[in-house]
Amino acid sequence: MTRQDTAQAPGGWTGEAAREAAAQELTPYRVFWLFLIAGVAGDLIEVAFWLLTRGELISRSSLVYGPFSLVWALGAVLLTLAFHRMDDQSAVRIVLSGTVLGGAYEYICSWVQEALFGACFWDYRHLPFNLNGRVNLVFCLFWGLAALVWVRLVFPALCLFIDRIPHRRGRRMIRAAALFLACSTLLSAAALCRMDQRRRDVPAAGAVARFLDESYPDSWLKDRYPNMGILDEIGW
Repeated sequence: MTRQDTAQAPGGWTGEAAREAAAQELTPYRVFWLFLIAGVAGDLIEVAFWLLTRGELISRSSLVYGPFSLVWALGAVLLTLAFHRMDDQSAVRIVLSGTVLGGAYEYICSWVQEALFGACFWDYRHLPFNLNGRVNLVFCLFWGLAALVWVRLVFPALCLFIDRIPHRRGRRMIRAAALFLACSTLLSAAALCRMDQRRRDVPAAGAVARFLDESYPDSWLKDRYPNMGILDEIGW
């Protein structure tokens, strides 16, 4: 059955159709769609989780504009590249591999945030079996279970969904999304870097720095990133 046949087949949302869609070539077009969907879905999931568990409606986005989690988006790409050909492996092997890979990924993300912005967006030091507060055993196991669910259920279903998007329209949509995300990511990084400079009493040098100071002061950024901790303030 060809890709077009799979996308147009009656009852195409069956498990078999999804598996056939997942077996198709992993193109940049498909990977970016997975990145986009996972980033938006991850942000919404975290907002809902925070609301249900703590009764607070807060921002969980990685960016100053747009509901988007870079950690979830990049994590989905990582799981896809690592496991998209492992659907025939045992559940135990997928979970163990996902636990190790996910833990390493989360540790690196935390370290990069500290190195670039002088801040961290999660701190697990209050939880048992943590490593430098960056990862802990429970969330590593969560990554392992997420890998299993991704390989067996989510990835095939999303591949089928992406294949059903008219290709020309889909390409226009991802171009627009890529432009928006690139601008928002650059602006977010600039605003957070300038916040770190203000914390170190570095004066604004130039129009860009003054714009960032006026448009994205510390109070605005702390409201946008309510779970962010400044390293000096939290004792890292």
